[in-house]
Amino acid sequence: MKKTKIIINTKKPGSKNLSARVRRLLKKHKMVCSKHPDFIMAIGGDGTLLTVAHRYGRTGIPILGVNSGGLGFLTDITLERLDDMLTDVNAGRYILENRMVVQGKVGSTYLYGLNDLTIVTRVPGRAVEFSAIINSEYICRFIADGIVISTPTGSTAYSLATGGPILLPHTEALIVTPIAPHTLSVRPIVLPADSIVEIHAGKKGKAQLVADGQLNKVIRTNQKVVFKKATYHVKLMKSVHTSFFSTLREKMKWGGREHA
Repeated sequence: MKKTKIIINTKKPGSKNLSARVRRLLKKHKMVCSKHPDFIMAIGGDGTLLTVAHRYGRTGIPILGVNSGGLGFLTDITLERLDDMLTDVNAGRYILENRMVVQGKVGSTYLYGLNDLTIVTRVPGRAVEFSAIINSEYICRFIADGIVISTPTGSTAYSLATGGPILLPHTEALIVTPIAPHTLSVRPIVLPADSIVEIHAGKKGKAQLVADGQLNKVIRTNQKVVFKKATYHVKLMKSVHTSFFSTLREKMKWGGREHA
């Protein structure tokens, strides 16, 4: 008998009815809710899954993302497909993906991102001065609205919106993407996963470090943030009937000329 834990976005309308619907499905598939689950169901949008990843990612317990509205790029199992997915889970027919996590250190504080860690201005409309060092080698000084340090999972999130490349989820790499840099010569760069990236905040502007849009830490002038691959992966449960490229076409309208 499979044991699970349900975490649902209670801010969404109808969350109580949705929770009852999911519990009926669990009963149908002879699954039970438990404090010691075999897997966790994150029901909501991508923000809900990111919250669950922050809370339980280190435990190694697989997370099944169920989309109850919105884009749902990470939570790619719809409510309509959940019944079939639970059948597959009981039969062991699913893909377990190990997703890389990025770690950021500011002083004695550590933040972690399944999608990304982002340094952004604390004053809207004001830019921030940065210096970048990669693997102990000075790269450049630049001024921008911020900078995104992304995992391959986050390559389709904020990094993509700011001009970064798309990477396959199982790729082991870090993506460094500046946000609205004040020079055209500062462009996104993809680094090996074992790279160490140091970003120093200069005197110009005020900045903060944000983890997956959820947690934040103020960065003082002349303070450095050190980024590197975390020592753990987040395990995501995926359907055998979906693929990364089909999700790109469906959710992001990638390509878009099939009927041209």
